[in-house]
Amino acid sequence: KSLDANKTKTTYFCQIFLWGIISKGAPMNTDPAQQQQQQQQQQQQQVANKRSPSDFFKVALGRPVVVKLNSGVEYRGILAVVDGYMNIAMEQTEEYVNNQLKGKFGDAFIRGNNVLYISATKKK
Repeated sequence: KSLDANKTKTTYFCQIFLWGIISKGAPMNTDPAQQQQQQQQQQQQQVANKRSPSDFFKVALGRPVVVKLNSGVEYRGILAVVDGYMNIAMEQTEEYVNNQLKGKFGDAFIRGNNVLYISATKKK
C-alpha cells in the first residue's frame, strides 16, 4: 500500500510541476521535426547577426577608409590591401593631423601595430 501511495504522490507532483511549466508559457513541443526546424532557424539567425573583422575588410576593400594611428594622425584613402597583421596598403592617401591636411600620397603602406582603428567612409 505504501508503494502505491508513493506512486500516486509522485504522479500528482509531476502533474503539478508540468502544469506549472505549461501555464508559464514554456513551449511544449514534442515533434522532433519541428524542434529541429526551430533550432536550424535560430542558428541561421545567429549566423546572420555575426560579423567578423574579415567580413568588414571584404566589404571595405576598394572603398574609402579612415585609418587612425596611435599617434593621432589620420590617413584617408582607398583601402587596397590588408593582411593578417593588419598591415594596410592604401591608394590616393591623404594625411591629416588635427583634422588639417598635411600631405597627399599616391600610395601608402601602414604597419599594423601603429593602427588604432579603421573606419569605412562613404564613397566619394
